[in-house]
Amino acid sequence: MTEATPKAPKTKTTKAKPRAKKASAKTTTAKAAPAAEALNPIEAASGIIVTLARTNFEEGVETARAVLKSGSLKSAVELQNEYVRATLKRNIDAARELNELTVSTVREAVNPVAAKFTEAFEKLRAA
Repeated sequence: MTEATPKAPKTKTTKAKPRAKKASAKTTTAKAAPAAEALNPIEAASGIIVTLARTNFEEGVETARAVLKSGSLKSAVELQNEYVRATLKRNIDAARELNELTVSTVREAVNPVAAKFTEAFEKLRAA
């Protein structure tokens, strides 16, 4: 059997309610995954998506805390609007980056096939 460790006597303390300073949501942009260093385009895309999801979650939690501490409906709505704008911009930027990665990957994959097709077409045309 294990021995019970004695607990410290409970003392009654009163905590002062924390005052909400001017609450604001942190509007940082998602850190881009090192796409140039990634050997595999899928790894680069995964990095972008994971970073975006993590940043959106962290910003959402920070905004929720700031809204709860805001003290007024007007400032809460302003915080939420700021969060929505920042999140929308961040998501659009990530989608643009994923689109560029996809287009470049498809071009790299299709170039050898396109070259062979062009070569075969030229031979057929010459005959």
